[in-house]
Amino acid sequence: MQMFMARVRNVLADGLMLFVLPLSIALLPWTLGFRLLKWVARRESVYRLAVDPAWEAAKRHLGDHDEREWKTRFRLLRLVDHVDVYLTLLRGQSWRARNIDEAGSWPAPGACVFLTYHWGAGNWIWPRLRERGFDACFVMQRPQGRSHGLTRLSHWFAHLRVWCMRRAGSGGVVFTGGSSGEVAATLHGGRSVVGMLDLPARAEQRSEQVELLGERVKIPSGLARIAAENDAPIALFSMGLDFENGRRDLRVEPLPANLSVQQIAERYAAHLDARLRAAPEAWQIWREAPAMFIAR
Repeated sequence: MQMFMARVRNVLADGLMLFVLPLSIALLPWTLGFRLLKWVARRESVYRLAVDPAWEAAKRHLGDHDEREWKTRFRLLRLVDHVDVYLTLLRGQSWRARNIDEAGSWPAPGACVFLTYHWGAGNWIWPRLRERGFDACFVMQRPQGRSHGLTRLSHWFAHLRVWCMRRAGSGGVVFTGGSSGEVAATLHGGRSVVGMLDLPARAEQRSEQVELLGERVKIPSGLARIAAENDAPIALFSMGLDFENGRRDLRVEPLPANLSVQQIAERYAAHLDARLRAAPEAWQIWREAPAMFIAR
């Protein structure tokens, strides 16, 4: 009976946090909705299983940070990330333009490798890429377990997220693992790809060592290598979240041509390093990050 009741509670929790709450917030005026999210984020019970391990991993690499504020902001980012799934469908171009502060320059429309991060709240990038003339696919690892929640509802939410990405402007998903040929064909067909390198490199993956937060880390370099081998333009971007008002801070950084894979990785890490030093609580993968750092 206890196991059954625990399952019921988990289903109710996932239903609330993945569907009911974020959709309800997305239907409100954003100023009011974000204020409510900030109130929810102050509740220590919210996302405790994700927040506590993330803090334990992060505090080893950070200076003085207030634990309570750090955790509140980490919760808030996760809450906003879920609401964004619905906002990309419910809000239009003019609304997004009023809520995004954009810096940097865009590459010419066409085939491009966009490298981004598990930092900030980047869901709004898909309609923005479409508006700039890019038909872009998302290169990602196949979801493992219940990464968004505790029950089968989290799998449904993951499928909903991919569907919403397509509706918002994404050209679809390419899962990593033997996908280099598909990525190269996408680029040769004039389309772009978006991917992330800020993950622990698996044993079978090619990787590069770079500096992050004053320490050495190892990151997978497969997508950077594909870009270099196919002479594809490369641009970095990151979408930050203003924790006070919910506005977005988009930075786009095109890279020079003919960089080596190591140089691409170094520029990638430098962009992330600057973002982490400004807002370390916005890195969504702190729980996995220790596997990236190389022991002294």
